[in-house]
Amino acid sequence: MSAQEVKVSYTGADPTAFGVLGLAMVCFVASSAKLGFTNPKATALIVVWAALLGGLVQIMAASIDFKKGNVFGGTVLGAYGFFWVGMAFSMGTMNGMFGAGMQAAVDPKMLGVVYIGYLIFSLFITIASFEVNYPFIGMLLLIDVLFFSLAAVSFNMGPVAMYAKLAGWTEFFISLLGFYASGAIFFKFFYGREVLPLGKPLNFIKKAAPAPVQVQAQKLSR
Repeated sequence: MSAQEVKVSYTGADPTAFGVLGLAMVCFVASSAKLGFTNPKATALIVVWAALLGGLVQIMAASIDFKKGNVFGGTVLGAYGFFWVGMAFSMGTMNGMFGAGMQAAVDPKMLGVVYIGYLIFSLFITIASFEVNYPFIGMLLLIDVLFFSLAAVSFNMGPVAMYAKLAGWTEFFISLLGFYASGAIFFKFFYGREVLPLGKPLNFIKKAAPAPVQVQAQKLSR
């Protein structure tokens, strides 16, 4: 009886630029409604883009990041990908996609609970983003403000009109930073060097030594 170690590794391309593009695009579309650039009541197409660009694209990129061992990218893109899938179904429900009964049973405050939950998650991820690069730091800080603003609007807290406008502009700037990050990461891997600056990790929290490469042991009998 002998044991043979089989190393499992992903050799494909980095999916981060693709995933961040999905986040940037859906925020760009959604902010256009919040800021009145498009009809804020005509949300049918936002449902489509939230499900496809915000959801499917980010989840695809997250699954590849996990295979590559990129815990930050996989967790962030996966979590926000499923957030947008949830938002697509929520908006569809509020628009009557699943029937009048489901539409009548909607309590908008439940979305406020979702926003608070994601705000808590985002605060943790924001700390980790300081060990990645500047665009991600900026996006995560803005996402924190966005979830706080959306929660305030959902619970009708304080100056709701101001928070609604703040949410719109915050989402808009998230999209701009996302487009920049997507382009910069794409150029970096395409040209093999940094064309658009991303910045260096700030190293506020010292990381432990890298964990050993995971291997899958397969026992073969002779």
